[in-house]
Amino acid sequence: MSKTEVLFSNHWNVRVSDPGEEGNVNHFFETVFITLEAKIDGAKVQYEFTRKVEENVKIQRSFTDVNELFEFLGDYLSPVALGNVGVRIGQLNLA
Repeated sequence: MSKTEVLFSNHWNVRVSDPGEEGNVNHFFETVFITLEAKIDGAKVQYEFTRKVEENVKIQRSFTDVNELFEFLGDYLSPVALGNVGVRIGQLNLA
C-alpha cells in the first residue's frame, strides 16, 4: 500500500517587470507554486519536488537519496523551511 505525504507547499505572487511602449515599465504578477511530496511504498520513499509558474511546470525532480534532496532544496527553500522539511521527514518514522 502506498501513500503520499505533503512535506512542503507554498505559493506567492512575483512581480515581473515588462518594458512597455515608449520605455514605460509595466508590472504584472505571476503566481509561483512549490510542492514537495513523499511517495511512500513500504520501505521505498521517493521525494517529488515541483515548481510551477502559473499552470506551467518549470521544474520537476524526484529523489530517493535524502542528502541529494537537501542539497537541491537549498536553492529553493529558506533555512527555516529546510528545517521544517527535515522535521516532517523525521515524523514519517521511516527506517
